[in-house]
Amino acid sequence: MSSLFVDRLLLSFNNVKHRLETLSNLCHTYRNASPVGDDNLDESDRFNGPYLSDIEELEKSIEQISVLIENLQQEQNSTADCREFLNYPLCKNGWTLKDIEQLEEEQYLNLDILNQLSLHTINEDDTQFNEQEHNYVDTNSSLTCDTNNNLLNLPPELLLHICSFISPFELLTNLAPTCQYFANFILTRVYSHLDLSKIISVFDITHLLSYLSYLRSIKFIDWENDISILTWAIWFERIARTTSDLYTIRFHNVLISPILICLIIEYFPHCLQTIIFDSQQNKTYEKFDLVLALLADNKIQLKNITASYQLGITSFGIFELVSNLNTIVELNLLYIEAFDDETIKILCDKHNKHLEILRIDGTQLSDKALEYINYCRKIRSITIEVCTNMTGSNFSIFQNFCNLKELCLSKLTIIPLESFQLLFNRKHIFEHLIVLKLDECHSIDDNCIQAIITMCPHLIDLTCSWAYNLTDDSFNVIVKQCRYLRRLSLLGCHQIFGFILKDVPEKYFHTIEYLNFEQCNQIEDHILYDLYKRKKSISIYNYYGFSIEDDE
Repeated sequence: MSSLFVDRLLLSFNNVKHRLETLSNLCHTYRNASPVGDDNLDESDRFNGPYLSDIEELEKSIEQISVLIENLQQEQNSTADCREFLNYPLCKNGWTLKDIEQLEEEQYLNLDILNQLSLHTINEDDTQFNEQEHNYVDTNSSLTCDTNNNLLNLPPELLLHICSFISPFELLTNLAPTCQYFANFILTRVYSHLDLSKIISVFDITHLLSYLSYLRSIKFIDWENDISILTWAIWFERIARTTSDLYTIRFHNVLISPILICLIIEYFPHCLQTIIFDSQQNKTYEKFDLVLALLADNKIQLKNITASYQLGITSFGIFELVSNLNTIVELNLLYIEAFDDETIKILCDKHNKHLEILRIDGTQLSDKALEYINYCRKIRSITIEVCTNMTGSNFSIFQNFCNLKELCLSKLTIIPLESFQLLFNRKHIFEHLIVLKLDECHSIDDNCIQAIITMCPHLIDLTCSWAYNLTDDSFNVIVKQCRYLRRLSLLGCHQIFGFILKDVPEKYFHTIEYLNFEQCNQIEDHILYDLYKRKKSISIYNYYGFSIEDDE
């Protein structure tokens, strides 16, 4: 007996195997010629992958997917007489061939699933309903009032208009569980984002995913190593057959594997634009070079990648990613030390017409990297952590980004005052800049702060840490002139006394929401306590990094 669903799974698994074998061959080609193991690599080779352990990981993945293919084929080819004996669990989640075949059958949605879902996974702020994306009736048109009609009798267009006044959270928790009609209507016509955690069983999730035809983004939370490859494939197959508009996938505390990445590419090549890997808290995958190399496919539409704080990334994975993707709009690879000037050059040469957000580690970057970034004139957000090899002589390059909204530079310990003066030289106004973070900027003085405030008139978030030369003169300028500021961090500025805070928020800082004075030993706690009493909506942190609210 043959199942179309099983046939599709087998086809996908064979494609995954082929993709893994292709990368394995590539890794063998680029393998470091040194015969030493990964543990004995010299410092110069530390960022030059792929490693021998990467190839071993791929071989293990190829073996794993081969076993799964063999088991599925054996179960599918079994005769009716022995099907009862061979229909054993195919993975740790308990899937059998019978379970998979039954997925093709039409089933009613269990409304208890919606109640479970609403307890944990729905965030009202994360899900927005845009009625303009739907065609709804003109509310000014004449409608005949019939007191015998109820909501179930209304046309779908009018129901959509009514739903536009209700948050998705309320729709899911209050309206959807009332009946099958509303459950189906809301899931297929309104609901666009889903957070999935272990509060729901893998089988209920599979059934739920068959209804989310309006799904645009999904976040998998805290699954760690609980999900088998077969379950991932079934979930992705359900999503791909239900919607062709899944734009974003996010993983939070989920154990990543090469097979998982191959499945994503297999099922969402034409729609997926954003993939986010949050920093893993427990079981961290240490071969993330393979993840980047597998995502480096010029046949997919991926444009936005976040893989900051991940382990095992070398210049090989980054090179494959930036060389092979057709378009990169956003790239977040913070604390990935493998980035060097040459990689930046390749990135900017290919993606200079599209790159808008760049957040990277600058440990190996020199001033030359900024010259390459200068070609990316669409940049609106740039973060470079650990600028220890930069002199700042060409910081004026940041003035060339007309749409720059966010500029974050850290470890600016050797950058001279002249470089900051060149950047904020009173010849260029950063009209759109709302976030400015300068970390460990030892050389900045009061005059430089005055120039920053003048040239960046719309700041909402300002950080200037360990600026030893700052006094109350510059702090007073910030308080009096930053009319839109919501967040301010002055970590380690030990010459600031902060007396002007006595006039906040009555005269100044009307919009302030966050103040960080950690390691500012001249600001006395009673000033901060009095400020908190006057405006308890402000989050204030004292010298010790404690919240004033918590201390009180």
